[in-house]
Amino acid sequence: MKLSYDYWHELWYQKGTSKRIYFGANKVPIPSFEGKDLLTFDLTIKDDHVGPLIGIMASLSKDGTVLGNIPLFKAIQREAINNGGFSIVFTPEDLNHKNVSGFIFNPEKDSWHQAVTPLPQVVYNRVPLRKTEDSPAFLQATRLFEEWNIPFFNPSFIDKATLYELVRDHPFFNPLMPKTILVTTKDELEEFLKEHKGIYLKPSLSSRGHGIFSVKYHDDGSIEFKSHHQVKVYPSFVDFWREKSRILEKRRYIAQVEVIPAQLDGRRFDFRVHAHDSQEGYKITGIGVRQSQKQSLTTHLPNGGILIPYERVQTKQHDKFFSTLVKQVGELLTKELGYFGEFSIDAGITIAGDYVLYEVNSKPMAFDEKKIENERIRRIVELLYHKAGF
Repeated sequence: MKLSYDYWHELWYQKGTSKRIYFGANKVPIPSFEGKDLLTFDLTIKDDHVGPLIGIMASLSKDGTVLGNIPLFKAIQREAINNGGFSIVFTPEDLNHKNVSGFIFNPEKDSWHQAVTPLPQVVYNRVPLRKTEDSPAFLQATRLFEEWNIPFFNPSFIDKATLYELVRDHPFFNPLMPKTILVTTKDELEEFLKEHKGIYLKPSLSSRGHGIFSVKYHDDGSIEFKSHHQVKVYPSFVDFWREKSRILEKRRYIAQVEVIPAQLDGRRFDFRVHAHDSQEGYKITGIGVRQSQKQSLTTHLPNGGILIPYERVQTKQHDKFFSTLVKQVGELLTKELGYFGEFSIDAGITIAGDYVLYEVNSKPMAFDEKKIENERIRRIVELLYHKAGF
């Protein structure tokens, strides 16, 4: 059925019929009305409910604008409309017990429109700022979703230190994760470095390879430090700590034993695996391969990495392992942290042929492989529809 929105009255209405229809998680009745259409959507009717109304939660900037992955929001809206629904982008501050005030994208005009809707029937968390997830407004929003039984995913960012704590005693994951510690003191880091000789230092709350360093301990006591843009040798650990301790303590770093990665054409490569939940459980959406070029710290594209087709390194063993991995990751995250309908995994393989789990990302960026990204959008919307009851 067609549902229209009158901006002046902040009213969703139907035309030419008085059929009893409800809209939103809080089941707001839709009146018959003749108004000034700002937006009109052809929606799905299930029983006496129209929808689905999909909520996408973003962040609020200091100047009052909405922050988030706008291309993703637009793509979801296009797919949702094509399947008989639509989405509204909002921030936690714009939610109350009766409705939500946010922005609706109109693909036909490539424009955004401010609107008020009933409570969404499902909410997809795409908040880009960790401080938003720590805010009272975010916590109040999650309590509201629980109160109205509104499906909500993904509930939070995944801290690298938290991930390690979850998997270190797990029989499946323990062999996959390099030994890791949270950097808390000079002595603990020095002991860890001397024991393992080579380590990576990574911000516990970062993505895309930002802030990663490698550190090596040499027999003469000197310390070799490498970042994406710098190589430096310190005479001793004391000298290294004196210069780098401030950033290590300020940004909450983890230290992880160095992995010697397998190579393709003489350069390291890693896997980026995207996964979604489905009615049959967690499944692979797509697998991309990233290869380093100018440096060996990471394979991320912003740091000079390039795309490699998965087919170049694909084996039946890889397919089977990654299929098992996404199921194990999805089930563990949902059990321990809340429902995760989507995530990506950064994984690798060592020179000895052992698999390595580097990171799990609950707010995946767009895949550069268009085929994978298109499938990702299709599956996100399919899952949102399912969770909304449509």
